[in-house]
Amino acid sequence: MALSLPFILGFVGFAVDVGVLLVEKQKLQAAADSAAIAGAAELNYGDWTTVAKSASAMNGYTDGSNGVTVSVNPSGDSVPTPLYGNYAGQPRYLEVIVTESVPTYFMQLFNIPTVPVQARAVAGLGTSTNCIYVLGGSGTTVTMNNDGQLYAPGCGIIVNSSGTPAISISGSANITGAWVDVVGTATTDNSGSKYTPAATEGVAPVSDPLAYLSPPSYTASSCTGDPFGFVQGGATYSVGPGSAHSTTQNGNLVCYTSLNLGVNGDTVTVNPGIYVITGALATGSGTVSGGDGVMFYIVGNGSVNIANGSKISLTAPTSGTYDGILFYQDRADSNLASFEGGANSNLKGILYFPSAPMNIANGTSTTMYTPMVAKTISMAGGATLTDDDYASINSGDPLQSPRLVE
Repeated sequence: MALSLPFILGFVGFAVDVGVLLVEKQKLQAAADSAAIAGAAELNYGDWTTVAKSASAMNGYTDGSNGVTVSVNPSGDSVPTPLYGNYAGQPRYLEVIVTESVPTYFMQLFNIPTVPVQARAVAGLGTSTNCIYVLGGSGTTVTMNNDGQLYAPGCGIIVNSSGTPAISISGSANITGAWVDVVGTATTDNSGSKYTPAATEGVAPVSDPLAYLSPPSYTASSCTGDPFGFVQGGATYSVGPGSAHSTTQNGNLVCYTSLNLGVNGDTVTVNPGIYVITGALATGSGTVSGGDGVMFYIVGNGSVNIANGSKISLTAPTSGTYDGILFYQDRADSNLASFEGGANSNLKGILYFPSAPMNIANGTSTTMYTPMVAKTISMAGGATLTDDDYASINSGDPLQSPRLVE
């Protein structure tokens, strides 16, 4: 027994040290995972190394402190590409390796004072599982009544407001999503209004998913007046690049001080391109055809009003910088975006109004590839918004979210 006791104590000590190392490994892995996800969320902004190391520090592992090393491959401003694993050499995946020299207890008897412990994680950007973002941080930012129907069963709905309530639905209005997440609270009346599934309250807010997207560059002095001013009611004409009374900039960009489509029964062909509107963009009772591969950038004192029984079909670009974006209202422009008046519309593309309220009302019948980003959303008067073929526009959806892949 006396001869065996040192060996028994040695094995006990070894087991204790291994247990300590395994616990530390789990902590390191949590830090590496959070760092990779946080860094991947910044892939469109260029500061992934700083953010990844900050996330690791928030989990207790600061690069260069207490024997900790946090490696982001590669570090700096180059396009991140993992050095190891299944995603080695593949761009736009972020690899984070957290290493710590962990002190031992009983192993020091064998001249092993520390043991390096390492954890590794890889994350990248993928298509977001959310498709409706309401960014306003306070008050009631989603209001629905009078049989308004928001139907997006294939994707999530996220509401950033901490208001009580942040979402209010009444008058037989319904919200359907893959999930309905809200920072504050969600309420209904007793009219049969409901959330499907039930809203999850108290979630963390999310950031603007398109904050990285820069607006198009244009020359304000070259902006032309509304082409409608050159024709009579009931006319047939075209707008956009290559059309009369339009000055094309930067290849396929036109700028109008205002733009009326389909007013007084006009038939308008919308040519593909980027449309900068510095004033009001409005539709009337006419027919708006074409419209494949267009993006409207609303800037200055611009506003959008899709109204008065319009027959309008618009599809976002399927490639380039604004792939998938149909409406982009400048972040400094808080004017109302209105989709109402019994419009019979087919809109395919992201509706991006990050600082503006959106109103969908009065029996609007819309078929939409419906990702929406707005400050607030209101629906009333029998308005129905239907998510139709969410991924039909493009494979590289600009609404992205970070996810672990290793």
